[in-house]
Amino acid sequence: MKAALRRPLGETAVLVAVLLTAVGLAGCTSYTGSKANQVRQWASLSSVSANDTLVAQDIAAIKRSVRAKELKDVTSNCSGLVFDTGTSYGNLPAPDNTLTNELNVAYEDFVSAGSSCAAAGTLNSGRITSALATIALGVVSLDRATRILAADGVH
Repeated sequence: MKAALRRPLGETAVLVAVLLTAVGLAGCTSYTGSKANQVRQWASLSSVSANDTLVAQDIAAIKRSVRAKELKDVTSNCSGLVFDTGTSYGNLPAPDNTLTNELNVAYEDFVSAGSSCAAAGTLNSGRITSALATIALGVVSLDRATRILAADGVH
């Protein structure tokens, strides 16, 4: 019987409370040492490099889909960009304000572009053209952020 597989309500409530506490405490994490060391600690805890790699893969997939003239793939990849960018965005702020600002600009551009092109009805839609231009702007900010991370020893 499927009902036997359900968690008791109390168990679910405890799990939700633990998850919410963990999320709440994540924002309170204090990093130690130099700014570069703090950035390395943050990057390690937030998996920023891995998350940003997923975002870059989504962008590459969007471009491939556009070149292949596959609307369904374009809109699907745009939706993926929004999702993966949301994961990355959830790790902000970084301990470095400049890094936070660059990542914030990139992520906002990617979410805006992804949301727009995910709703495109045709390959010739202005949504896709505009999205590609906005993605290009976001890539500039992401590249600057990546250089900041590299200077702080994050690869």
